[in-house]
Amino acid sequence: MDRTRMFHDPATGKIWATRIDGLNVVLTSGAPGKAKEMVKPHADDLSLRRFLEKEEGSRLRKGMVLADPHATAGAPCMLRYLGRGYTGALAIAEFEESLLVNQYDDARQGDALWRVARDGSGESFAFVGQNSLVWKLMPVPERRTVLFRADHQIRVWDPTTNGIDALTPPNKTPASFLDCQGAVAAWYEEPELVVRDLAGEKDLLRLNIEPERYAGHSPQLTGALSADGALLAHCAKAGHILIHDITSRMLRSSIQGDFEMVNKLAFTADDRRVLVKEKYGRWRLMAFELASGEPVATWPNLNDLGDGDFAIDTEHDRLAFFSRGLAHVYELPTMRKHGELRIDQVAKSAALAWTHDGLLAVRTDLGCVGLYRVE
Repeated sequence: MDRTRMFHDPATGKIWATRIDGLNVVLTSGAPGKAKEMVKPHADDLSLRRFLEKEEGSRLRKGMVLADPHATAGAPCMLRYLGRGYTGALAIAEFEESLLVNQYDDARQGDALWRVARDGSGESFAFVGQNSLVWKLMPVPERRTVLFRADHQIRVWDPTTNGIDALTPPNKTPASFLDCQGAVAAWYEEPELVVRDLAGEKDLLRLNIEPERYAGHSPQLTGALSADGALLAHCAKAGHILIHDITSRMLRSSIQGDFEMVNKLAFTADDRRVLVKEKYGRWRLMAFELASGEPVATWPNLNDLGDGDFAIDTEHDRLAFFSRGLAHVYELPTMRKHGELRIDQVAKSAALAWTHDGLLAVRTDLGCVGLYRVE
């Protein structure tokens, strides 16, 4: 392991840095130009790594931030701690050169929307509402607004006024999803799947469906729009995905397999494949050819990913997924492994999003927001 990380306190200007020299960690702290060094030796690499995780996490929780726009591949360009208050809801998206995330507000007992800049500075914006959690954030640049799924309702945030409006009533059944491509959005407005042209403020498609209950307890429902906004894929039944043509409103094709409950779907940038993340069953990440409905022949066995998130980089044709503390990056469509990143300050889960310039944004269950250089 060979790395140097520099943290700073925005309030005081003081710095704190870690540098690795063999099995020694060299700590530097103090005011710029007056900082002092201290050496902490370790018996092995595991002990060293645990020390770094603990000490760096402590500094982040005290308000220090890491900002290194020239970070090397595999290293964070930014780390910022927002707070614990983990509820299970993790959402992150790029919005106007910054990151938009959710953060639970203990005092008000609900989520707030936070904006975190690339230099680690951040500010809280709209409070979503008491007992409301944000599960998905979808910026709509054409409208300068952000759609989000709060529990099982679709709402819209206007950053100009900081106002929040409901686009749908809350679903009585605990089932919902949200996706957006350009100014076309899709969601579940019980009892219908809805595809809406946000620019023209008109519905393009409505489908009446009834989500199947997995093992009698969890409603099965998720959906995704193709990259060109012409197709809607949705799964309301284990082992069965339907693809609808939005313009003709006709069923175009279907995908069948041995997957059980699905909690995330996504089209590849060329709209030739559909990625399927299984929540229960074998917790797999699979891919199917849209034309044939068959599994992608060259798709590797990615093993049990648990609740790990995945994200597609449409600009650079890459896939990232989170599993056991690491973000694994593959090249699409060859599925050749590009590399992996060790994610900071995470216990079991993290949400992923790609930026327009190919950085990987991460929101962890320990309250940390990070931005990592991949290439």
